Amino acid sequence: MRAAERAYTSEYSYVAPSAYAREYAQQYPAGEIGAPGRDSKKKPQPSGEIKLLPGKEQTRLFSGVVLMRSVLILAITGILLVGTVWMSAKATAIKYSINRTNNEIRLLENEINTLDIKIQSSNGIEYVEEYALDKLGMSYPKDSQCIYIEEGAAVREDLVAIIREKAYSQS
Repeated sequence: MRAAERAYTSEYSYVAPSAYAREYAQQYPAGEIGAPGRDSKKKPQPSGEIKLLPGKEQTRLFSGVVLMRSVLILAITGILLVGTVWMSAKATAIKYSINRTNNEIRLLENEINTLDIKIQSSNGIEYVEEYALDKLGMSYPKDSQCIYIEEGAAVREDLVAIIREKAYSQS
């Protein structure tokens, strides 16, 4: 019964049976008074109290070194977990920024495509004619305002000056 009580308490420290027997035998040599044996009487011990052998120190469940290592490991693990959460938050912020930039790029590409379509439609002859007649107030030239170039005629060097001279002299 006492062995069972000792096995389930925190004060029990396990020592291999052979070493325990040797230490027990050295503490109580044969023939010494008070040594346990057949001729000695055992004193009853109160239940629940366990007495340690003389010379044995009670071992603590956690020693200082083990406790320090455990705290250090927990601190490192905590730092790593906080670092992982922080890196995930930064990665999410960067992804959000990339998505926002991609949306801006898509909007600008759409605007470029719209402007390209407007440019292509503005280059048509019908658009140029309408713009010249309506917005600039231009009109088709009359027969007296036309210059005819003959096939065999020599071309003067200053054609622009000649056209300007004819335009201002007729008006």
